[in-house]
Amino acid sequence: MTRFNFRFQKILDLKENETQLAQVEMAEALKKEQAVREQSEALHSKITQAEEMKKAKEQKGIPISELRMLEEYIHQLYEQSFMANREVANHERHVSRSQDALKEKAREEKTWGNLKEQNYAAHQKEHQAAEQSFFDDLAGSRYYRLGRTGDAQ
Repeated sequence: MTRFNFRFQKILDLKENETQLAQVEMAEALKKEQAVREQSEALHSKITQAEEMKKAKEQKGIPISELRMLEEYIHQLYEQSFMANREVANHERHVSRSQDALKEKAREEKTWGNLKEQNYAAHQKEHQAAEQSFFDDLAGSRYYRLGRTGDAQ
């Protein structure tokens, strides 16, 4: 049997490598998004704690300067939270783009893989046809030989 050789194997290998790279990039983007999301959640819990502390101190009665400092701190936390939310949104867009890139690379890899499968099937069919032709010739020559020796007897 002749060995199957896919003419575009290097392209298929390249597409497989590109798909693997896109998977790695997607995993990194998801990891970064998760880290930023955790930071944002931590800021939200800090804001909640600071507001509870403010309410508790207001009920006890505290100097106005201390209350202003606490309100400034809460305001800074809100600003940080706003920036963290924007960063989360940026990372979500990045994850979405990396997902799209991964889908595209996987589609390209599948296209080349399907082409390889089609070429392999055609190769198998040609091989089977050649093998069948060989056996037909062999059977024909055997029949001819047996027929000739049978006439001589």
